[in-house]
Amino acid sequence: MSRLWTIAVLVAFAPVARAADDDPKEIVAKAIKAHGGEEYLSKHPAVQATEKGKINIPGVGEADMSQESAYMLPDKFKHTIEFEAMNLKIRFVAISNGDKVSVDATVNGQAADLGTNLKEAYKTVPVVIRISHLTPLLKDKSYELSLIGEDKVDDKKVIGVRVSKKNQKDVNVYFDKETGLLTKMEYQTIDASTGKDLNEERIVKEYMKNKDGIMVPKKTVIKQDGKVFAETETVEMKFLESLEDSEFKK
Repeated sequence: MSRLWTIAVLVAFAPVARAADDDPKEIVAKAIKAHGGEEYLSKHPAVQATEKGKINIPGVGEADMSQESAYMLPDKFKHTIEFEAMNLKIRFVAISNGDKVSVDATVNGQAADLGTNLKEAYKTVPVVIRISHLTPLLKDKSYELSLIGEDKVDDKKVIGVRVSKKNQKDVNVYFDKETGLLTKMEYQTIDASTGKDLNEERIVKEYMKNKDGIMVPKKTVIKQDGKVFAETETVEMKFLESLEDSEFKK
């Protein structure tokens, strides 16, 4: 009798386990928990981060870089990056505030025009950031989630979810099957050099805990059309309840 009871229990619960594995909302819910929980993430819609790393510049090669970024959901973002190439010190600041995007650049301290392609490329960033914060995927009904299925990123088993929204290109997100942590994001953006569409991947190689004990990316690789574009390492990442509007003004 006990053996029959065990079999009955296994049969009864097996479909539930499979459903959770195949349900994109359950997959995202697990990821939210792994990244600090819904209450924490909802209370902290703003982030400030400082990073260092390397960037590959077409026709030039690899250069050391430093960058600072800040964002506040739903649509405010600021990114400052500095690097040196061919004896030129290059700095640019990109700001996105609602539907307005600006990019200001300097070369050796002098204002420089980098064209419109870079500005167009930055329009993708707030979209990706909002999805990476995870909680909007379950709270905002304009998002549609569909299962991609199992895959591998490096040597990690992951499960993918496609995020769709009207008037927005799909973004694919992949989560570590064991930990639930966000492992890769894949989406279409603009090549800042040519203006053509390209496929960009953000792969988190390693996580660390910040001062609040929240798991944040430590090492990230950015690929464009399969080639490494940048490698970054987080120096500090803070989750905040808000940021001043002045942070996102020129």
